[in-house]
Parts: sequence; structure tokens; C-alpha cells
Amino acid sequence: MRFLAWLVLVLLVIHVVRKKMTAAMRPPPAPAEQARRSVEGESMVSCAHCGIYIPASEALSGPHDQLYCSPEHRALHVSS
Repeated sequence: MRFLAWLVLVLLVIHVVRKKMTAAMRPPPAPAEQARRSVEGESMVSCAHCGIYIPASEALSGPHDQLYCSPEHRALHVSS
């Protein structure tokens, strides 16, 4: 009976060690495309009226290739 307990203990230790070594040898997972895109970022532009910086994709164009953060600022700047 004592021999059987030692045998189970040794087999358990061997199993745990093999599992840890297999996990350590496995290559890390490749980064997802979404994670790479979020790191790249986007260019920022400033509003011609108030000067706040906004992403270029959200900017509104106006006369003379000026960019604005909102339709209200575009209207205020054009009218003045």
C-alpha cells in the first residue's frame, strides 16, 4: 500500500513537470490585428476656429482647406 502511494505521488510530479515544460516551450500567441491598429494611432489636426485637436477622420473641411471640429465652428468661422 505504501509503495502504491509513492508511485502515485511520483507519477503526479512527473505529470506536473511535463505540463509546465510543454507550456514553456510553446511559442507565444501572435498579436491580433486589432491590437496592432490601436497602437498605430491616427494623425490629429487642429480646428481653425477654436484650436482643439481632433482626429483627422472626424474633421470637417471648410474654405481654403481649413479644418473644423464641428459644423457650428465651421459656420462661425466662415461668417466672420
